[in-house]
Amino acid sequence: MKKIEISPIESWFVSLWKEKKLHAIFMILGVIMGAFFQWDLVEIFIFFIFLWSIMEKVPSRMLAIPALIFLCATPLLLVFEREDQAEAYAVYAYYFLVMAVIRAVSELREDEKMKV
Repeated sequence: MKKIEISPIESWFVSLWKEKKLHAIFMILGVIMGAFFQWDLVEIFIFFIFLWSIMEKVPSRMLAIPALIFLCATPLLLVFEREDQAEAYAVYAYYFLVMAVIRAVSELREDEKMKV
């Protein structure tokens, strides 16, 4: 019999399903919700990152880095007269800033609980 090889991505999904079914279900529901509301692929991906950051406790500075990148790219796009893309990048920067602040607040609360 021929052995079926599994790619690293498939093995990651299988391990995610085995270890954290609830997280996987929430992420799948988030993607389905984005498709239902007819969001762009980028917006669905950002919402996916938001859900992932809540469940896996991603450090807030990891969410602030994309915000800074989008924020720095916005004036450059305006200089090159790409207003529509600059506006979209500004919105993405705002999304990531909001995610970073939410995560930073939860990190502060966790630190306070550890001190008590």
